[in-house]
Amino acid sequence: MIRCNKCGAEQYRVESRFCLKCGAALSENDNAPKQNICTNNDCDWHKTKFIYPDDARFCDVCGSPTVYAKHFAAADFVNIVSA
Repeated sequence: MIRCNKCGAEQYRVESRFCLKCGAALSENDNAPKQNICTNNDCDWHKTKFIYPDDARFCDVCGSPTVYAKHFAAADFVNIVSA
């Protein structure tokens, strides 16, 4: 889960750069993935950089986890994609 370092507020969007509650910069989000793609370098979808919806957890071609599924814990993943 992404939280603001200043006020502790939970953030719901991966792309957020500023806190929804206090407006502080969310510098830890700079390392968050911006696109949900297949993590298997040998997969055709990975090679074409096919972008899955935010709630996709696995590649439908090779079965590998997506970037978002690997980067975010299960509980955080639900919070991010349900926003």
